[in-house]
Amino acid sequence: MQHQIRDVTALVARLVVGVTFIAHGYQKVGINGMDKVVAGFGEMGLPPVAAWFTAIVELVGGAALILGVLLPVAGILLAAVMVGAIFTAHLGSGFFSSDGGFEYPLVLAGVSLALGFSGPGYTLSALFKGKSERVAA
Repeated sequence: MQHQIRDVTALVARLVVGVTFIAHGYQKVGINGMDKVVAGFGEMGLPPVAAWFTAIVELVGGAALILGVLLPVAGILLAAVMVGAIFTAHLGSGFFSSDGGFEYPLVLAGVSLALGFSGPGYTLSALFKGKSERVAA
């Protein structure tokens, strides 16, 4: 029973965090437009590839969290993007997100790592692994 509760709560957390990252990626690509995002990154001294990398990691990494595929890779990449955001955009504003600080990206970085290494639980990876084991048996 305890394993089932852990797996359900990890699934809920992956859904919430995954949707959050997808929303931020979509905001960059579909709402603000990448031209504006590239310009904003440029104002921080970052190359256009950093803006594109961030948007793609947020979109694909968020989807990976939701689906439960490549979780360690998604967790590491999402955390790396958030650490980058801390050092390039938030660190100078203090801790609290209400002041533009690094509180929110710090939480997302930590949660991304935790979810990336939380185990198979209710994931597509576990589902396909289970099917292949049943076929082999």
